[in-house]
Amino acid sequence: MMFLSLTALLSPAHSGPEPFNLMITDAPYRAPAGTVDLEIPDDEEHAFLEGIIEDIFPRGHKGFFTEEKAIEILRYTSSALELKNNGGSATKILREGYAICGGLSHVFRILCRKVGIPSRYVGAFYLRPLMGSHAISEVYYGGRWHLLDPTFGLFFYSKDRYDKKGRIASFHDLTIDHHSWHAFKVVDKPWSGTYNDQTRSYGIMPAEPDYLAEVYNSSITELYRKYVETTFPVAYGSNDRVSFPVDADVREGGDFCVGELDGESRDIVMQALNGSTYVGSHYVGGSFPPGFHTWSIKAAAGTRLSLSYFAVGEGSPKLTMQPLKGVRSNGTDYTEMGTIFGLLVIDDEAIVSIHCPTGTFIVDAMKLEKASE
Repeated sequence: MMFLSLTALLSPAHSGPEPFNLMITDAPYRAPAGTVDLEIPDDEEHAFLEGIIEDIFPRGHKGFFTEEKAIEILRYTSSALELKNNGGSATKILREGYAICGGLSHVFRILCRKVGIPSRYVGAFYLRPLMGSHAISEVYYGGRWHLLDPTFGLFFYSKDRYDKKGRIASFHDLTIDHHSWHAFKVVDKPWSGTYNDQTRSYGIMPAEPDYLAEVYNSSITELYRKYVETTFPVAYGSNDRVSFPVDADVREGGDFCVGELDGESRDIVMQALNGSTYVGSHYVGGSFPPGFHTWSIKAAAGTRLSLSYFAVGEGSPKLTMQPLKGVRSNGTDYTEMGTIFGLLVIDDEAIVSIHCPTGTFIVDAMKLEKASE
């Protein structure tokens, strides 16, 4: 399930038969915290955020262990904000009092960083049919990352009773074996828009088998377990570059299309959410997280294809293609509407990746068709 990062460390150029060193690492999910995981953006109001911290820790937080502090911030974020779409800085979201998963996880991370806890974004994609993606947060202590989900006030623990002697799972832990972890909640119900002494004193409870079933028609913990088995890609950190797959089959003729030429990308988002195949994402390049598309194309050997990317708006950056298997590049055209790649298929499965070296290409539509003679 992981998109693995390969890092080759080559020794400087030299003469003679001395070997070079090659290191292969799965660093994205277990890389240690860095300075970026403690950064607070310039658009945040520090005095306001310090007031929120004082509300969470009326007697100060110096005597708390890192895990205890993170859980109290989780409790606050899951309770104090209502569940409505919003964006911007943590300060803006807290002032306005509402957000969905992206905003809730951002608020949680910034508040954790305010008390010195390294925290990072985790993005899980292709969570059908409930959501197209989910933004989560992890905090770093004890040499490990630990998942705390501020949208649902949840974490997963190594023991069936929270006794501070076990371990809170990382997101990657759940993707490998979710059966070994027990779900705990820190609020009775999230998104109340209130935070008071009653909220503070709730404690840490096992999540009921029907937790939030009235909202999602199924327990959110069961949905969580279902989704972690199949989610792909997963971004560990806001700068973790991920591959969004596209599966296309043109062996029977006809075109393969994602989205419509309508000047926006919402239809691609909805197709990714409701469809039965991978259809990439609504962007290529630098975003949150940065991403590229990997096409797996079923076509007869010898077929010449045209792969078109149409952009939202004018002046879009240029895309590039990397042939990976069973295909040759047959030219690239750049137009006012986007980029068109020519492909010559030389095997029954062709694989190519599409990249945006500079900027972000917002996708209006994608079309794979047989090239004109």
